[in-house]
This record gives sequence, C-alpha cells and structure tokens, in this order.
Amino acid sequence: MAFDISVVVSIVFLLIAAFSIPFLLQIWRTTKGVTETLHMLNESLPGILRNLEEITANINKATHAVNEQIDGLTVVAKRIQGVLGVVTDIENLLRAGIGLPVFKTLRNTIAVVTGVKVFLKVLRSSRESE
Repeated sequence: MAFDISVVVSIVFLLIAAFSIPFLLQIWRTTKGVTETLHMLNESLPGILRNLEEITANINKATHAVNEQIDGLTVVAKRIQGVLGVVTDIENLLRAGIGLPVFKTLRNTIAVVTGVKVFLKVLRSSRESE
C-alpha cells in the first residue's frame, strides 16, 4: 500500500514537472527579451538624455531672447506713451487757451464772408435785370 502511494505521488510530481516545463521556457524567453530591451535602453538612454539637455538649452536661449525683445518693446511703448501724454497735454492747453472765442470768431467771419457774397450776387443780378 505504501508502495502504491509513493508511485502515485511520483507520477503526480512527474506530471507537474512535465506541465511546468512550457511555463518555465516561456518565463525564460520573456526574461531574455526583457534583458535585451534593458540592455538596448541602457545603451540609448545617455544619447536621449543628451538630446533632451540640448533641447532644454535651446528652449532656454529662445525664452531669454524673447524676454529681451519684450523688454525692448516695453521701453519703446513707454516712450510712445510719454510722447502721446505730452501731445495730449499740449492739446488740452491749446484748447483751454484758444478755446471758444477763436472758433466763434472764425465761424462769424465765415458767415460775414458768405453774407457779402450773397449781397454782391443779388446786387449784380439786380443791376443786370435793370
């Protein structure tokens, strides 16, 4: 009886070993593929990191150049605002100093000239009709 049990246990272990061989082979192949991938990654990673560092340096240079240009444009814009402020101040002074009397005088002068033109036109037409 003990012999039968040991034979059954031996057969069970033999079947487990036989069925586990394909799984172990697949694990070995997968490990080999992962090792190759890791080796390839370790070889190419320094180059990739160097490229990233170059890209970062170029982006930093471009950002610095853009910031300098913006600073220059800001100075120009402030100067233009200053000039426009002076022009506005001069305009306000001229409007306050000259103001309405000049415009009223100009308007009245134009009205008088128009009136004289009409008068002369009527005077000529009345002389021509006589």
